[in-house]
This record gives sequence, structure tokens and C-alpha cells, in this order.
Amino acid sequence: MRKRARHQDQTADVNITPLLDIVFILLIFFIVTATFLREKGIDVRTPEDPDCEPQCPTPPPALVLAIQEDGFVRVNNLRQIDPGSVKPTVQEFIAREPNGVVLVSAAPESESGIAVEVMDQAQDGGARAVSLALQEEQ
Repeated sequence: MRKRARHQDQTADVNITPLLDIVFILLIFFIVTATFLREKGIDVRTPEDPDCEPQCPTPPPALVLAIQEDGFVRVNNLRQIDPGSVKPTVQEFIAREPNGVVLVSAAPESESGIAVEVMDQAQDGGARAVSLALQEEQ
């Protein structure tokens, strides 16, 4: 009897087409079912330079809160307060000037967390408009 000849170079071919189909179907599934959230951030509005004539309205009164490098807040360059006591100061200002705005001016070397805390305290104090500015380096 004759023995069957065995081929030494027999290789098993792996068909990956079904695997690719499943990967593409999963990719499409995850893209379609993904939810994209729009996170609320700080609204930055830059001032425009209007060509103003003499009949331009006067700007509203402003409370300037200058954040210093040491973490304290200077109110209208008159007095120095702690960042945690900004809310009562803003409430007092808004009680005097209902149309007033709050300007937060941060020093370049100050911590950003303090600026965020001051802006939050100003909004909690009832300020209708809170703007952020960066102090120039001297």
C-alpha cells in the first residue's frame, strides 16, 4: 500500500474579513450612540473700539477687583480683602449701583483658581456682568 504524501508546507489561511466587518459595525455603533456634551466655560468678550461721537452713552459704573500675586484682592485700588469676602463687597456695590458691572483684573503671576473663585463670588453677589482682564506686567 502506498502512503499518502504529506505536505510539509501546509499553512492554515485565516480569513479576517468577518473580523473587519464586526470592527466596522462596532465603530459605527459607537459613533452613532456617542453623546457629545457642550461644557460651559468662561465667556470671553473682547471690547470693540467704536467710533464714538459726543452723544455716546456713559459707561455703567464699575467695581474693579484686582487680584494680586499674593492672592489677595484689591477693591478699586482702595482696600485689600480676602478672596472669600468678595460676595458681600459685590452685594454692597450692586445695592448702590444696580446697573453696575464687575471687572476682575488678574495679575500675571496670580493663581487661576483665585480668579475663578472671585468671578464665582461676584456672580453669587448679584453682578449682572462680570468681565475678566489681565494686568500688564511692569
